[in-house]
Amino acid sequence: MSETPSSDTQVTQLKRKLEAAISSRASLENDLKTQSSMLVDFIGKLSQTCKGQDKTLDNKLANLRSLLKKSAALADIEKQISVISQLLQQHSTTNAANIKTLHNDFLLAGKSLQKVNGLPSGLRRDLRALLESSEDEKDAVVQYIPLLSQLVSFYTTVLASKNTPTVDVTTTVNSLNNINELSTEQPVSKEFIEKFSGILNELALSDINTKQLSTVKAKITPDMSNNNLLDRFFEVFDVIVEDLKNERNTAKVFLSTLSETLSTVQSAVKSTLEMSSESGSKHEKINNILQKQVGEMATDINNATSLNTIKSDINDKLKRIAVTLQKKSELEQEQNNLLQAKMHDMAAKVKSLEEQSKTFEKRIQEQQTKSMTDALTKLANRAAFDDYYAKALMKYHSNNFDLAIVVLDLDDFKRINDTYGHTAGDKTLQVIANTLKKQIGEHAFVARYGGEEFVLIMSEINKTQLLKRLDTLRQQIARLPFKFKNDKVSITISVGASHINKEDNTHTAFERADEALYQAKAEGKNQVVYV
Repeated sequence: MSETPSSDTQVTQLKRKLEAAISSRASLENDLKTQSSMLVDFIGKLSQTCKGQDKTLDNKLANLRSLLKKSAALADIEKQISVISQLLQQHSTTNAANIKTLHNDFLLAGKSLQKVNGLPSGLRRDLRALLESSEDEKDAVVQYIPLLSQLVSFYTTVLASKNTPTVDVTTTVNSLNNINELSTEQPVSKEFIEKFSGILNELALSDINTKQLSTVKAKITPDMSNNNLLDRFFEVFDVIVEDLKNERNTAKVFLSTLSETLSTVQSAVKSTLEMSSESGSKHEKINNILQKQVGEMATDINNATSLNTIKSDINDKLKRIAVTLQKKSELEQEQNNLLQAKMHDMAAKVKSLEEQSKTFEKRIQEQQTKSMTDALTKLANRAAFDDYYAKALMKYHSNNFDLAIVVLDLDDFKRINDTYGHTAGDKTLQVIANTLKKQIGEHAFVARYGGEEFVLIMSEINKTQLLKRLDTLRQQIARLPFKFKNDKVSITISVGASHINKEDNTHTAFERADEALYQAKAEGKNQVVYV
């Protein structure tokens, strides 16, 4: 019976292990919800991009968002994506055909205007230059809008001169109608491409799929056509779906093993409890027999009439008591052996479960780290900054120490993307991030806030020290040897900084530093402004 407290302790420890395993499972489910939410958000942005082109396409995208929110079967999601891909491909083909028609109509309208007699020499010269510069077909409808606008202004000039030309006005009307028809096609603007690239930078995927995503990003160029952009959308879809599929498969394996192990342990616990109950009953029965035998011996002694009678009765009863005690000892030994075997088996099961839980816990921690890390620069991301900033502000209001917030932004970063491509822009951000970590990371929390904007939280530093350190950082970045396509490029930063005060909340202090940043930009860039 001495093993019972130890058994209770082990059962209690086992219960704690099971609770930890259940907690790990809950964390996994939350991680999967985060991944699914990210995909739903991405689909929502794509829906806004394609909205109005086709009611069928709008409905299919809405259905896809609904399936993702309901965590539908992967087969249903893949089927819906396949249908959407076909619709987008059809629109891409139609768009290319319409662009060709618009191009031909534009040239025809311009050449018709050239045939008008009495055109002013300046207008004729400008018209010829317009047509010569537009001989090659454009990649997107938006590129024809300024050309057609200029052509329409030529027509307006001719009509205003009351020199009515015999031109094919129907052609011009048809061209304008084509613009209205094609305006439902979302044009590929540089701002949209930058936004798309920013979304890709925020995706937290596995290492293998992150490499695939980098390959897709390398194909994004400032002058890419609608067709190419749609192809990139499809490739991103494939990468995200593959990543989700891998995560779900890994989760299924772990949860299946967890469920099986929990069932085995539960069965072992139940068996042990039943065995303990049965053992208790047997011990109680033997104790009753011993108590009865001892009682009988006491009665015989009281009723004995001679010493010889007492001696004979006591010897006989002591032998029976000895036999009973032997049975009790054997029973206890048997029960102890069975209990030890059960506990050994349970300990092995728990150890196996614990090892699996540690492996999966490590995976969950890695996912949590990724969700708080910027995929491109490996700095903390905006979510991590918001969390750290809120905690730092609470600590400041409790202890009242020097706490500064800094917002810095790369000057003319758009020029890098437009001139050398987004790959060059990404490399620039990575170099800047590494410089921040090396030069100021030990003294501050550093995060990428979004795009080319970074934020710092710096503790125990006064205004003089802060400005000196930031100005040194500004000079070091300006001296970085950037080189793109054999061109040496100078990258500078503008910086806004401010100290937290007692009246500040998470918004007021940041807005004050942000206003200082805009002041630095307005005053010529490449400088630090403190407010």
